[in-house]
Amino acid sequence: MDNGNPYSAPVTTSGIQVRDVPEEILKKIKHAWVAAVVSGCITLVVTLIAMSGTDILGFSAWELIDVALIFGLAFGIYKKSRTCAVVMFVYFIISKILITIQAGHATGIPLALVFGYCFWQGIAGTFAYHRLDGR
Repeated sequence: MDNGNPYSAPVTTSGIQVRDVPEEILKKIKHAWVAAVVSGCITLVVTLIAMSGTDILGFSAWELIDVALIFGLAFGIYKKSRTCAVVMFVYFIISKILITIQAGHATGIPLALVFGYCFWQGIAGTFAYHRLDGR
């Protein structure tokens, strides 16, 4: 619809409006990206402690790559990416398994279950969002 004003905002006919998305779906997505940011911050702190000379879970400066990946996936989930939600969940599970193997015993299981649940809900939320969008 051209109203003749060259300075008017463009109008789109595709996609969904945020106000059309049920709050439950948006909440699942938000919990997932917030959990990812918290996970990234925890990983960053542990990495910085390890870089200062303390031996903690065998971490080194290489874990900064993990931090960047986690924050990147968090941003992707914030932007409602299904791929990022799935990759974050799988990456989290694999990293917990590797840390358990490296440490020789499982630690932080209750917290890991909370994070895993949040990431799983992020998968459900992003898929539900795109189901509404028709993509």
